[in-house]
Amino acid sequence: MDFKRKVKLGIATATGALVLGLVAVPSVNHVLHAASNNVSSVSQTAAPTTVKATNQTVSAKSASGTKANYSVQYVKAGTNSKTATYKKTDYNTKGDAKAQVDYLAAAQGDTVKLNTGETATVQGTMGRIYVHWNTGNWSVTTIANTEDVAKNPAKFANQVNEQIQKQNLTDKAVTNGSVTVYNQAQSGEANSVKWQKSDKVSQVQGQQANTVIKIAATAKN
Repeated sequence: MDFKRKVKLGIATATGALVLGLVAVPSVNHVLHAASNNVSSVSQTAAPTTVKATNQTVSAKSASGTKANYSVQYVKAGTNSKTATYKKTDYNTKGDAKAQVDYLAAAQGDTVKLNTGETATVQGTMGRIYVHWNTGNWSVTTIANTEDVAKNPAKFANQVNEQIQKQNLTDKAVTNGSVTVYNQAQSGEANSVKWQKSDKVSQVQGQQANTVIKIAATAKN
């Protein structure tokens, strides 16, 4: 798949730059809704209650939905400032679930070796450096401001790769998974980790990359 075409399928940031990934809103026709088994507390979900990331500690403030389809809201500890969301959704088919994950099998661009030996693809566009690689059933894409990584385009990618391996995120047994993260905090929840298990999809979206990765790695699914 053409990498730039994949990027163009993304959403626009406030500055007009395009970000990787197709943000998909589940169709009502494809989501399974349960009439009972309501979720009202975090303990009823697979989401962690508290996560201590590199730059902040976040706590689950609320949970809502059903056991098949629920969301958990996270705030920065000691505040009411929402910083991340964990969601779990059941779909009617594996195909419906797969369409939500944004797994990218390959990307075009120059190649670079990451610090643990993985071969990644590097591409610069619109003031940003995109680094993409695959590990197991996961695809990982990091997005950094060009000026932040001008001397070492893989700098942020190496940091993300180190965290992913240290926290065993990509060791999760999944059908497919994807990680898309930025080196700078995002005002919206643009950082994301999504993973599919059969007809079920879990995802974490948030403002800071290391927080999103840590929540996803700590989740009990």
